[in-house]
Amino acid sequence: MNRKQIILVAALAFGAIAFLLLSVFTAEVFYARLHENRMFPGLRVLGVRLDGMTKNEARQEVQKRIDQELSKGLRFRFNGKEIQIQAVVAATDPDISRELIRMDIEPAIERAFAVGRDKGWFRNVFEQLDARIGASRIPVGIARDDRAIGDALAVALKDRLEPARDASFSIVVATGSAPFVHIEKERSGIRFDQERALRILTAQAERLTFEPITLDEIKDPPRLRGDDLEPLIPDVQEILARPPLAFTYEKETYRIPTSTLAAWLTVVMVGGRPRVEIDEERFGASLRLLAPHLETPVKNGSLVIADGRITSFVPGTQGTAINATETLAAVTKNWPGTSSFPIVVETKSGSLLGEDPERLGIKEIIGVGTSNFAGSPMNRRKNIRKGVEKVNGALIAPGEEFSLLKTLGSVDGENGWFPELVIKGNKTTPEFGGGLCQIGTTTFRGALNSGLDITVRQNHSYRVRYYEPAGTDATIYEPAPDFRFINDTGHHVLINAYMKGDTLVFEYWGTKDGRKVDPIKPRIYNIVAPPPMKLIETLDLPPGKKNCTETEHAGADAEFTYRVTGADGTLHEEVFKSHYRPWQAVCLIGVEKLTEPPAASSTDDGVGEPGSVSG
Repeated sequence: MNRKQIILVAALAFGAIAFLLLSVFTAEVFYARLHENRMFPGLRVLGVRLDGMTKNEARQEVQKRIDQELSKGLRFRFNGKEIQIQAVVAATDPDISRELIRMDIEPAIERAFAVGRDKGWFRNVFEQLDARIGASRIPVGIARDDRAIGDALAVALKDRLEPARDASFSIVVATGSAPFVHIEKERSGIRFDQERALRILTAQAERLTFEPITLDEIKDPPRLRGDDLEPLIPDVQEILARPPLAFTYEKETYRIPTSTLAAWLTVVMVGGRPRVEIDEERFGASLRLLAPHLETPVKNGSLVIADGRITSFVPGTQGTAINATETLAAVTKNWPGTSSFPIVVETKSGSLLGEDPERLGIKEIIGVGTSNFAGSPMNRRKNIRKGVEKVNGALIAPGEEFSLLKTLGSVDGENGWFPELVIKGNKTTPEFGGGLCQIGTTTFRGALNSGLDITVRQNHSYRVRYYEPAGTDATIYEPAPDFRFINDTGHHVLINAYMKGDTLVFEYWGTKDGRKVDPIKPRIYNIVAPPPMKLIETLDLPPGKKNCTETEHAGADAEFTYRVTGADGTLHEEVFKSHYRPWQAVCLIGVEKLTEPPAASSTDDGVGEPGSVSG
């Protein structure tokens, strides 16, 4: 082949390659324009194909599938018994009702839409082809309420489970004779492997296919056996024979009888070996009963306001609390060398204790949050009032992140909260937390209207009439979810919370820095009718009698754009999206005999461990 022929062949080859590349480029441009605002073919989220859908269409379709699958409930098997639990906790108070599994699809929808876009021509083509050929699956964040799932299973299996019981000391103290120390024998228990079941449940949620999960039985051995305690009997007898303990505070003396000391004793493992110690929790509880007047409550500072102005300031007060940890540490270190110990009492201060609000920049309202709780039952109102007491006077320093759960503290009966009824398994049980989301929602609205930086917020599982318009609510539940925001105003912020009739008002006081917040107007769409009523059989009610803890609610989506313009003209925009599931009425109905669940069609869990999931 001569030189001219070589040049001709090379030119033809180059032309063919150029034509091919031009054709591919032209086809890609046409293909991209065809899907300009739509998903490229082959993309899946939770097994749902998104071919040609807009982001909103994809969001609706995936959420519809989630609602459909979760409405069927979660199924388990344990030692031949079939169990089905609802994927929600149904309660008389909407603040306690919640989903056992939540799926955060928004990031997945955004990632799916970004496939094959804005990454350069060659990479765009590669991602588009890979999605079409390989059916790309976009992962979704899965959140589980492990405690609620475990509680529901424990209720359903209470006749087949047995907790382990450690060996323990039984001490009889009689006047005129030495204490008698006896060992209560240990007992092995039976439980199910919850960790494995939850892993499988997550794997099923990731592909949105829920099948029966076999709960493995686990023998639950006691932590302490009688043989472990036998050598400790002389230690217990020696402690009980020591000089009696006495505690002092100022001029008062509190003597501890031997029977109380015996109740404090416990066995702990230290370095793999059992040891007799005084239980700090029991010790502290006894001191507080002996000397209740040593503890006084802390009160936060508050503002007295008229016509939007501070007319006076009520400073916070100092409170006192028994420090059981330090008091017991002295006993552990020095007894029986000495038997008299001072009670350590620490002082705690409320916010704005003797401070001038003006000095901290608390001089004007920067935002207000309100909500209405008309029609709330008595216990809910009591909890709302207690929540107001906790939040009122909360002082947030510049740059500090405010946590509502931390501000409210432990939510239980010991701290003055009132319970509501929830359905777990096929029984109603009391649970704390009713009314808290009224506090959460009002705090959220106040932070929004103040233009603050919202860091953690989650909407309710379904629309609640107390929190309309939809999309402006915030649910909280101990230990999660929380509601949080950062005080980015450069000055202190004080929340002045109060009830005005059936309206809850949270005023955020501080110093205005020139920021402006656009009016918040949520868009509510995708209204979906609720499913039919769910009836759950129970032996706890007379046959035929119904007890409904949940009413029906239509599903919907809501969103609004949070726009805050700073004094320097900088604009912060954030879109808050909320999905509310269509929620069915849930009722217990009394029966003479529980209906046996239908036999599962599958003989296995259908998924195995998460790493082996296919499909």
